[in-house]
Amino acid sequence: MINPEFFNAKILLFGEYGMIFNAMALSVPFTKFSGRLDFSSNESDRQSSEEIRKFYEYLKGKPVNRKLNFPFGLEKMGNDIINGLYFKSSIPQQYGVGSSGALVAALFSKYTIHSIPENQPVPELLKADFALLESYFHGKSSGMDPLISFLNQPLLIDSGNNVQEVNFDLNESGLAISLVDTKTTGATGPLVQHFLDQYYSIEFKNTVDSWLIPINNTCIESLLNSDKKAFFYALEKLIHFQLEYFRRMIPENFHSIIQEALEEKVFIKLLGSGGGGFLIAFAESPNVMEKWKEKKSIDLLKVV
Repeated sequence: MINPEFFNAKILLFGEYGMIFNAMALSVPFTKFSGRLDFSSNESDRQSSEEIRKFYEYLKGKPVNRKLNFPFGLEKMGNDIINGLYFKSSIPQQYGVGSSGALVAALFSKYTIHSIPENQPVPELLKADFALLESYFHGKSSGMDPLISFLNQPLLIDSGNNVQEVNFDLNESGLAISLVDTKTTGATGPLVQHFLDQYYSIEFKNTVDSWLIPINNTCIESLLNSDKKAFFYALEKLIHFQLEYFRRMIPENFHSIIQEALEEKVFIKLLGSGGGGFLIAFAESPNVMEKWKEKKSIDLLKVV
């Protein structure tokens, strides 16, 4: 073992897609899944080692490392890769809970020099670096996933695109929250590109700016203020937006499930980029969530 530090998965509660264009975002660590760097010569770990090697070659071959506020020590990283560096992880890949973000955070923690400049907004510097690094995996990244995993704190991106650590505990929200397994995986890169392609049409851009972003921000603000009535009102509007405009991001067999769940007062939305993986479900109480689960015979992974 070279680093006993574990890097947790994350749950992006709100901000998917809209965060790319200055919507607020709220994300929390998810300790049920995590990963750490280690050494192995086992065949079963070779895929992880190969992914790290490709990432290393990307850093070497592009000017990315020179653009970082905290550059990588590539010589040390290269030597460790030769010796079987891999990422030992329980985080499911392409499930929307930050598998690549945890990997980036672990590598960043191990191979960069954390000399913090004076009078600089450190979370913003870190987020900028993480956005560059994780773009290798997704084509475009906000940097939020690695930042959550690295700091292991709930984080809010406000409407001014500033990163703040927030004193927020899901366990004290009074909500029932669970993850819904779609039993499929979703690749982030193509879906983000699809969203960007749509966004550059004036009509869709206006819809995102005037509808998605305000609703998203209201969900976050009402959740942080413990205003359940306002929260569920905004959340239902957000779900209707996703059912209308993000249908490609929702596995087809869940379109009707999400719609019908609203009648049972269970509110299901995308978790991350979608396309598969987990969806996230909210209800006013565990009893409401449990009754819906039993009625639909759907397996849930409890968050709170």
